[in-house]
Amino acid sequence: MKKYLSALTLVAATQTMAGEFVPAAGFGSQYGDLGAKFMYREGNMAAYAGVGVGGGAVGFHIAQSAGSQHVFGAQYAFSSDVFDSKDMILATYDYNFNGFSGRGWTLGGGLGVADYDDGRRDGDSKTVAVLNVGYKF
Repeated sequence: MKKYLSALTLVAATQTMAGEFVPAAGFGSQYGDLGAKFMYREGNMAAYAGVGVGGGAVGFHIAQSAGSQHVFGAQYAFSSDVFDSKDMILATYDYNFNGFSGRGWTLGGGLGVADYDDGRRDGDSKTVAVLNVGYKF
């Protein structure tokens, strides 16, 4: 519950800025396994919260420019059923087919560390790679 409140606080805190909100839907850790991502974008940077059927995530994106197709970032994901993990911290890369500020398809991935709890000893960590596929509206 505390993690969902953190995500909500992130979204609420950005409402005083002068950027734009961008909804997205997709599959992967950025979308809570299968769900939605709510992004606040200003210039070449964005902060987001993702909520889905299996979990949730908070993170940020940084592009070289608003029109750049290549975007880097970091993410904290939690309660992932797809990746069978309790917590994940990832470095991410996304390719935006219509540029960072455009709407359309996004394909990306992440590499990081996951803490497991199901079927393993609580607290075991392992390197994990994830795939993210989504559409920005």
